[in-house]
Amino acid sequence: MQSDSTSHIRTLNKEAEAIYRQNPARAEELARKAQTLAHEIGDRAGLAESLLNIASVCWRTERYAEGIKKAREALALFTALDDARGKALTFLRMGLLYQSITDMNEALLAYQESLKWAEHIGDENILAGILNNMGVLYIDLADYAAALDTLLKASTLFQKVGDLYGEALLRNNIGLIYYRLNKDCQSALREYQESLKIFEWLNSKTDIARMLRNLGAVYEGLKDYDNAICTLEKALRICEEINSPNGIANAKYNLAYVYANKGEREKAIQLLLEALAICEQTSNRILMANACLDIGRLYAKQPIKAKS
Repeated sequence: MQSDSTSHIRTLNKEAEAIYRQNPARAEELARKAQTLAHEIGDRAGLAESLLNIASVCWRTERYAEGIKKAREALALFTALDDARGKALTFLRMGLLYQSITDMNEALLAYQESLKWAEHIGDENILAGILNNMGVLYIDLADYAAALDTLLKASTLFQKVGDLYGEALLRNNIGLIYYRLNKDCQSALREYQESLKIFEWLNSKTDIARMLRNLGAVYEGLKDYDNAICTLEKALRICEEINSPNGIANAKYNLAYVYANKGEREKAIQLLLEALAICEQTSNRILMANACLDIGRLYAKQPIKAKS
């Protein structure tokens, strides 16, 4: 019966949404099965949800162009269905996808649209996620006052709705502000370590690797080079295990700074060249530009500084 099929599609999509961070492969399998069934019975709502879940998986697995395409397909359906929650979530995912390819203007526009629809329906879970992501965008734009104000608003909502994953993200982002704005390594270290504990408990490997990269950068700032190398190499192994090209490039990039500051210039140059080769494949323009600049500095025997 069609009602049974619709119920099955909803179940598949709900499970995919719940696990896409920890198990993107299984989440994609479930979402694509839901997509096929929704096509067969003409379930537009189920199809929209499945496309949004596939977009989420694409973000998690760094298939950003595909993710944007799927998100736009989902958005067209949610708009036709006048589904405000669907539109809020889809714009939120589009913001993350655009931010991942460093298209900050499109990311900000997407977050603003997401915010509008989330406020319209009063969904505090979505609002918290939007504010957190906007805070990260402001950090990337070096607008730390706006970042801190936005993240504090997100913190209040995360605590209110009991979103443990969101709180872990938030602590990471606060640590990033400490590190970049004040070079307050001890405060950054505290926030990163607490965030890492939560991500380890949630078994979210992509986030664990990112936290280890951030910790490695802080250890480098503290001139604890042995700890920095150990931590960054652990991050690199996880990124290789989950096949994260951007994660691998970033880990190599951070490792290069540690070796440069240890005086091992040739090792640093080799790591930056390896990171650059990956960036050329993934079109990570910011990291590519920074790697090129720093390779030049190292060849010119000029100092470079680590970035988190």
